[in-house]
Amino acid sequence: MSTTSPSRWTAIGKEAGRAALALVIALIVALVVILLTSTEPAKAFATLMTGPLSSNRTIGLWIDDVAKLTLTGLAFSLVFQARQFSMGVQGQVYMGGLFAALVAMSPLGGTAFAIPLAMIAAMIAGAAYGIIPGYAKAKFGASEIVSSLMLNYIAILIVNFLVRAYLAPAGSGQLATQKFPDAAIFPSIIPGTRFDLGIVIALVTVVIVWFLLYRTAWGLKLRLVGHNPKFAEYSGIRANAIMVSAMTASGAIGGLLGAVFVEGRAFGNLSVDFDGNLAFEGILIAIVARSRPLAVPIVALFYGYLRQGAQLMGLRTDVPSEMIGVVQAIIILLVASSFSLPGKKALGRLFGRERSPAAAMPGEAK
Repeated sequence: MSTTSPSRWTAIGKEAGRAALALVIALIVALVVILLTSTEPAKAFATLMTGPLSSNRTIGLWIDDVAKLTLTGLAFSLVFQARQFSMGVQGQVYMGGLFAALVAMSPLGGTAFAIPLAMIAAMIAGAAYGIIPGYAKAKFGASEIVSSLMLNYIAILIVNFLVRAYLAPAGSGQLATQKFPDAAIFPSIIPGTRFDLGIVIALVTVVIVWFLLYRTAWGLKLRLVGHNPKFAEYSGIRANAIMVSAMTASGAIGGLLGAVFVEGRAFGNLSVDFDGNLAFEGILIAIVARSRPLAVPIVALFYGYLRQGAQLMGLRTDVPSEMIGVVQAIIILLVASSFSLPGKKALGRLFGRERSPAAAMPGEAK
């Protein structure tokens, strides 16, 4: 009797099929809601499905979202791989954005070193902020979910206060700093759009994270801790140290995302509430991608398209952009659960694709 396990490609195909099916179901539900709420449902649904491709500007908006969703998805994927549930990426984004802005607003902001130095400062700030909930759990047993969520609020409030009180031009009433020097803003790939260096940074980060997870001893230890922490401890792996290092690496990616936000063409400055909660949406990307780094940008590509389509639908039609929240919730419910099509097993038996254990007689094994 053959005991060969399904190939990697078969498993990937099944996961991709489940994600695609979840997306189709979510779109059908969205269509139903549009039909019930819109006076021009055909126009609204067409905008949802084609809006991001309607011009170079909207394509730039889409790719800008893809870059940011990829980075936040990677940050969440790292901690999920270690079976930790830190929710602190948003706080790390704010701290990274703050320190990137400080570099950009310093005398270095007008030099050729502005972008790389701002990115490095952002990653260090994000990593330092990411290590806090990991250390608190390893040393004191604190829940990483609670501590990371509280740290998010602290970071957001601190950054918003600093912008309002000190970093915005005095007496202007603005909720943002002045524009950074051109040397501190990402160059655009498509002129006049938000299609900028951010997407290149995101794709390079994907490759680096994949290499670290699957081609280094640290990545092997991290995945082993995620699969079975007790076995990892028996094998001599310091599970707590690996867990803290995963949160630190995740924090560095979160900080890098903060730099991509503030130095990107979309902003070019530091503003109040600059992430628009996009950083938190990386949870969906990580769940759908099953925390696999190479799957993250693919999921971000499709989800970013729907996200932009929903926003354009909210601007151009009578359907609110919150529609994407409906799609997001359905996709999470379907992908995170072990759902399957009703009647799938019955169809398998009908076509002889599924046999009961009793049907395989000992004499059949070759």
